[in-house]
Amino acid sequence: MKFITEILSELLENASKKAGFKEVSLPVTLSKIENVDYQCSAALGLAKTYHTSPFAIAEEIVKNVDDTNNMLSNISVAKPGYINIVVNNDFLSNYLLEYVNNLDNHAKSRIQKQKIIVDYGGANVAKPLHVGHLRSANIGESIKRICQYVGNETLGDVHLGDWGLQMGMVISEIKRLHPDLPYFDDNFKGDYPKDSPVTIHDLETMYPNASKRAKENERDKQEAKEITHLLQQGYPGYFALWKHIVNTSISDLKKNYDKLNVHFDLWLGESDTVKYYNEVINFFVSRHIAYLSQGALIVDVKNQDDTKEIPPFILQKSDGSVLYSTTDLATLVQRDREFSADKVIYVVDNRQELHFTQLFRVVQKYPILSRPMELVFAGFGTMNGKDGKPYKTRDGGVMKLQDLIEEVKSSAATKSNEETISDAVAISALKFADLSILRTKDYVFDPDKFCSFEGKTGPYLLYTLTRAKSILKKVGNVEGSFNAKYCDKSLLLNYLEYAQTILDAYNLLSPNILCDYVYNLSNIFNSFYAKTSILNERDSHKKYSMLEQTKILVKIIDKILNLLAIQTLDKM
Repeated sequence: MKFITEILSELLENASKKAGFKEVSLPVTLSKIENVDYQCSAALGLAKTYHTSPFAIAEEIVKNVDDTNNMLSNISVAKPGYINIVVNNDFLSNYLLEYVNNLDNHAKSRIQKQKIIVDYGGANVAKPLHVGHLRSANIGESIKRICQYVGNETLGDVHLGDWGLQMGMVISEIKRLHPDLPYFDDNFKGDYPKDSPVTIHDLETMYPNASKRAKENERDKQEAKEITHLLQQGYPGYFALWKHIVNTSISDLKKNYDKLNVHFDLWLGESDTVKYYNEVINFFVSRHIAYLSQGALIVDVKNQDDTKEIPPFILQKSDGSVLYSTTDLATLVQRDREFSADKVIYVVDNRQELHFTQLFRVVQKYPILSRPMELVFAGFGTMNGKDGKPYKTRDGGVMKLQDLIEEVKSSAATKSNEETISDAVAISALKFADLSILRTKDYVFDPDKFCSFEGKTGPYLLYTLTRAKSILKKVGNVEGSFNAKYCDKSLLLNYLEYAQTILDAYNLLSPNILCDYVYNLSNIFNSFYAKTSILNERDSHKKYSMLEQTKILVKIIDKILNLLAIQTLDKM
């Protein structure tokens, strides 16, 4: 099904040819002018080609419009050369119903399907989630859902940090506190315990303590490095203890991600790519691409036309251990071999851009993958407090994500009497505030502001949706026929922007586009509702039309909020 803007554009392009102008695109867009539905400004560009006024060109095009299907109720020219279009209500009514009946397929028919892996979350084992993980989780989940919705085979991968120095630090701390555990006995021959010797609460204190000691004491730092190296070499006791730490952490991570309505298809970590390390390193060594520099094995990735310095890619440290650069490259090999991915989208902090530039360069320069793979860096900005600095606790520490959720719930609770609703309102406030900002930008998070039921907030959208559902529930079934003339035309025309909005959000990897769209719909509907008594309307055809308008609103807001991973409510 062609978009209405495409139909109108073709109508003008045919008229342009009849008028004697060369074949040219005449795009039509939704108008922001009162009593004008659509607008075309192409005549302004044509004026430069034909050395005449854009108004005269627009007039000539309008004269040659052949509206045999009675699509238009009016078409006119406005200075300096805009073509203004008003769509016939009967045409709009029929087109809209057909459009809505096929709502889920419009965007799907416009893209080339791919197998996409969205790498987001970026959680580290043995560390609690903090506010820095929020944006990756929210934006990544939405991007994954958008990619799926338009028809791609899409997998979300949390890509756990479970194989680096922090593991050595935690294991060294456990060893210091519990030296008699069998994991540290070189002569132990039996089966290691099935139950973990540490809880998630233990881990939350162990890593900070171990990290502090490593910074203050060189001996502790070297011990953590040695344990990390032995773990990566498969030392049995450390490996068994590491599995406990990973499983304990994942169980806690899932609980916190569930609260955000964030769900991963793959719970793979850096450790899952160990089997590819030797292959990756041998690929570059055997081809004499990699070379030693101060004991480390590196690969040059700079280009002659680089305007800034791009450091070499480090494959292996001087002690033989690997960095996350190696694990990320091995992960790409894994995604090539095991998942046949066509595209990988990395939803990560803007500050990691250099690392991913290096990673992408390695793959682009050297044929280590068996298939072409599109690699996309979807960087995001920082969530800040009112002071403009990264959001922290009152005492200045890094805020745990769980504590942030509780803070927002406390703010939301003042605006609702029911605890379960407060939870939903709080999470909607947190997620919408995060997603409504242009992905690449920093923003200031204010719990009181974003929990408001007014303005551009998650609770406002939930309120609009539950209000619309309440109207439908109170009225029940009404007999009649749908006609756009009884509805808010601006709202109907914006409904027809749904598929293009989805495509824009998909192409730009920008959930904020969906936020802007659904907020605009809510504003238009609430304005209409304030002026019109749907419940008391006696004309059955008029009432039926307004109810159909409301049903479409509910359907679209439900779908958009699902793409934003915001859970909806039936009442507030």
